[in-house]
Amino acid sequence: MRAEELAKVLKGELRGDPNRTVRGFSIDSRQVNPGDAFFALRGENNDGHHFVEDAIRRGAVGSIVEKDLRVGPGFSIRVDSTADALRRLALYKRALYKGEVIGVAGSVGKTTTKELIYHLLSHVAPAYRSKGNLNSQLGLPLVLSNMPLEARFSVLELGASAVGDVRRLVEIAQPRIRVITALGEEHLESFGTILDVIRGNGEIFMNFSEESRAVIPHYALKYYPLPKDKVITFGTGGDVNSEGIHLSLKGTEFKCMGVVFTIPVLSSGVVDNALASFGVLLALGYDPRDFKEALQTFRAPSGRMNLLDYERFIVIDDTYNANPPSVRNALITLASLRTKSKKVVVLGDMLELGKESKKLHAEVGKLVVELGIDLALFYGNNMEEAYRECIKHGGNALFFGKKEDIMDEVLKYMKDKNIILVKGSRGMKMEDIVEKMGELARYEY
Repeated sequence: MRAEELAKVLKGELRGDPNRTVRGFSIDSRQVNPGDAFFALRGENNDGHHFVEDAIRRGAVGSIVEKDLRVGPGFSIRVDSTADALRRLALYKRALYKGEVIGVAGSVGKTTTKELIYHLLSHVAPAYRSKGNLNSQLGLPLVLSNMPLEARFSVLELGASAVGDVRRLVEIAQPRIRVITALGEEHLESFGTILDVIRGNGEIFMNFSEESRAVIPHYALKYYPLPKDKVITFGTGGDVNSEGIHLSLKGTEFKCMGVVFTIPVLSSGVVDNALASFGVLLALGYDPRDFKEALQTFRAPSGRMNLLDYERFIVIDDTYNANPPSVRNALITLASLRTKSKKVVVLGDMLELGKESKKLHAEVGKLVVELGIDLALFYGNNMEEAYRECIKHGGNALFFGKKEDIMDEVLKYMKDKNIILVKGSRGMKMEDIVEKMGELARYEY
């Protein structure tokens, strides 16, 4: 796309070289690729206009701005709102795209399910997906703006923290196949109640047409009045279900449609993620049984139940984020492992749970005891409630108000093939613990 064409799409005022070719788009100057046009977005903490020069230095050929800037070579396009312009570009690109669009929403497992769908479909034809967690009101438009028109499949993640978020994303993504991975307690501080979570995620079915297809957990049928012939359900009682689930340090094994599948991810929850991806395959006319070998080569995204074997001890890195459903899954997975070694969990706060936070953290503490976890190390203001509940029910637990104090206790268990699970909300940065263990693993102690 030439700068002149881009200006017309964005309905902006072009300054500079109209013939400059734009190869892609960026909203973060640190991630600019040569040939990109940079959108100078205004945020709560940063103003992208302050980073235009940095973007140009890194290879951007132009910028989309809300005020006049002297940017040297290349071009600038002035618009009233850079955020609105990015959304306009996404709608333009979506209108040109003729491939299949799969949208993925849900309370937990969105990124893993998205990556699974992308991985499996990549064995059929060129595919594209949202990278990382670009699933927001700014992230998804960027993903669509960079969508290659030659891709046969595009798998898009739709994130939400309030009712209305998914609706706005569906307006631009316009997926034909619409997936809900799971429903549970998430972002209650902004959503409100679990019923709002159900309603918000259900917005993925907005403008559901004759050609649309839904892939949802079987239990979610009661929440959404969808045409039965256009829905594929997964999980217990569903069209696609599993049996014989077995977890080991090599991954997860399960039986589906008469075939034993192996996925190299240690997680009880990944089975439902795989079943959801199988539902998408069926909706597209493929037989999931033909993808048995492809599933064996899947790798989970960073910070999502990643198994790190340091010989003397094993770490399960699930630090990317945490809410009640994902914490339950992680704890159940840890408890399911057959080993004589000790099972230790290091848990940071689950954030953004609003008035339900105290109760939900207490439930985590009780679950730790019920599952027989050998030791729980709780960190953060909210996890103090989990600690109290754990001790109350006879569990073995310690509480830490400072993250830097945790390692002295963790160090005692970095031996004897003990298994240490680390998890917490994004804001708790529990990956610091994982990184420190990795550093110490290189030394004798």
